[in-house]
Amino acid sequence: MSKTIQLLVLTHNYPRHHGDHAGVFLGLLCRRLLDHSVQPIVLAPHDPGAPEYEENSGVRVHRFRYGTDQQENLAYHGNMQAIVTSSLRGMLRFRTFHKQFRRTAASMIETEKIDVIAGHWLVPAAMVMKSLAERYPLPMILSSHGTDIRLANKFGGLPYRYLRSTCRGLTRWTFVSSYLQDQILQLDPKLKDRLEVLPLPHDESVFYPDDSVEKRDGLTVAVTRFTQQKRVSYLIDAFAQVTHEVPEARLELYGGGPLQGEIERQIQSLDLTGKVIIHAPVSQAELRTIYNRASIVVLNSYREGFGMALSEAMLCGTAVVGVASGGITDIIAHEQRGLLAAPDSVGSLAAAITRLLQDSSLRGRLAAAGNEYAQATYASGPLAARYAQIVHDAASR
Repeated sequence: MSKTIQLLVLTHNYPRHHGDHAGVFLGLLCRRLLDHSVQPIVLAPHDPGAPEYEENSGVRVHRFRYGTDQQENLAYHGNMQAIVTSSLRGMLRFRTFHKQFRRTAASMIETEKIDVIAGHWLVPAAMVMKSLAERYPLPMILSSHGTDIRLANKFGGLPYRYLRSTCRGLTRWTFVSSYLQDQILQLDPKLKDRLEVLPLPHDESVFYPDDSVEKRDGLTVAVTRFTQQKRVSYLIDAFAQVTHEVPEARLELYGGGPLQGEIERQIQSLDLTGKVIIHAPVSQAELRTIYNRASIVVLNSYREGFGMALSEAMLCGTAVVGVASGGITDIIAHEQRGLLAAPDSVGSLAAAITRLLQDSSLRGRLAAAGNEYAQATYASGPLAARYAQIVHDAASR
């Protein structure tokens, strides 16, 4: 790896400022790639308040404009699909977004002398790559993180069929879980030799067992979003059952989302006020303390692409409970490094949480095994090294 590869990174989600949650794992990957003779040059949408260009820890970041500050609302907030599909205005705004994304990328390929293009998320990155491939014979890599694969499967797989020729021309397509990879293989078995599971890189300097933080017996934590997919209402119902067996149990929820009002009313109706507490999202450094303080961390999402809250908690040495759905099964091996409940089963979830809260020996054993696995599997150094090898292999073809 002697020559430094100029890597154009196309994404709609990248940190806009220090401490930003948006695309934080991608920011970490880009910084780590610098140690492997790869120079990431990021192209992302502008967002009000963010600079149009900056250099951050050696990574060059360009942000393209696609409207006024008031109009630039398609990225970073998790609502792009809802805005685009809800009105003609939303569709027209996405058209402008895509055009500016494509034009800026084409300009940067020439001015930055790009060697390899790396897209993140099938939509919109692969749409831009489809246009670029018609003009520039450059090797292309794509990485999928979850929501994009769900979109690819919609409308009978129509979004994927539109991008199929681009995907078949990829040098490599990585997925954060085997669940996501399998979804694409079902759509297009011909891609088998181009696909690879490569989990999200985790910052081991942020997430680790912190002996200065005291564990709180009975404390269960969920770092989530209040959306239908995250199934927070099931967790609340399950926790109501847990409190019958473990009266001192407490549940802390960290997150926000469109269903928060419904969740708050559910907590009140089940007489869980004071036992279930909602907190706003916090920084990664604060999350480390939260994970270390918890007895258990839970994520019961349906068809989750990965389940980062679980892997982060495991790096912090905390026992975890998930559900046997989606990418969560890559993270948790049942009874070996955590417990898996049945999907959408309040009783099964309540039983798993109750069991871990009541059995400190089991909790300690699963926490230790989970921590060992997470350090070996999710540390940013080895994952960045593998991604860098993919980039160099692509450049050499």
